[in-house]
Amino acid sequence: MSTLFIVATPIGNLDDLTLRAVQVLREVPAVVAEDTRVTRKILGHINAKPKVVSFHRRSSEKDALRMAKLLDEGNVALVSDAGTPGVNDPGQAIVEAAISRGHDVVPLPGASSIMTALSSSGFYVDQFVSYGFLPTRGARRRRLLKKISDEPMAAVLFETPHRLRSSLKDIANVLDERGLVICRELTKFHEEIWRGTAAEALEHFDVPRGEFVIVVAPQERSTNDNAHPTTENAETEILAVASELADKYGSRRDLVEAVAEKTRLSKRQIYQTLHRHV
Repeated sequence: MSTLFIVATPIGNLDDLTLRAVQVLREVPAVVAEDTRVTRKILGHINAKPKVVSFHRRSSEKDALRMAKLLDEGNVALVSDAGTPGVNDPGQAIVEAAISRGHDVVPLPGASSIMTALSSSGFYVDQFVSYGFLPTRGARRRRLLKKISDEPMAAVLFETPHRLRSSLKDIANVLDERGLVICRELTKFHEEIWRGTAAEALEHFDVPRGEFVIVVAPQERSTNDNAHPTTENAETEILAVASELADKYGSRRDLVEAVAEKTRLSKRQIYQTLHRHV
């Protein structure tokens, strides 16, 4: 059986394409792409010449089956506009169709705007939720933001330049002083990684341009002033329990999990306390 390769493509800088992705894109006879114009630019950059077939959000289930049938003729690479296919794009329908027809599915990891934004956020993120693009309607958007305000973990959101300011106003009203990291044009020439609150962001992004990824801080870090929520009593308890358990655990991660289980305090509190004192 043929193989469907799920190939992550750059989110901006073409040099972020992995060596393995270059090899596969040069060897497969066909590439299924969300935007053929973008994909042909990538293929031209690496001198690859497969057949390029379009599959996008308006494509039907029948189109997905047609794409899967390409695998009867040979291996196929699936790519999205940017980043990893099958995440917040229509490519998952092709993956499902390929699996149903008995073909192998092989992922090639690479660029992801979500992971790129999280990795540069400066937040300790052991849990997060990605919501994709915020709802366009204000009422639905505010309901989602209220849900985020009740959750302790970080949240990742996408937003367009023409809706950014209206979304920031809702974020300021619902999330108040909760910290944000706003990433604009990641890996591109005009890349910007900005940190602050929604109210401050409204002053900074007066004329938004480009594509935006917003990381909402975990609840325990609600502002960008580096304030730490751990009380003196909690720190004392964390250090005492960590000292008691240290010999039993070889890694910091395992120790943090053990202390969290015993104290019922958050892993983030424990991690930062140990980082400062141990």
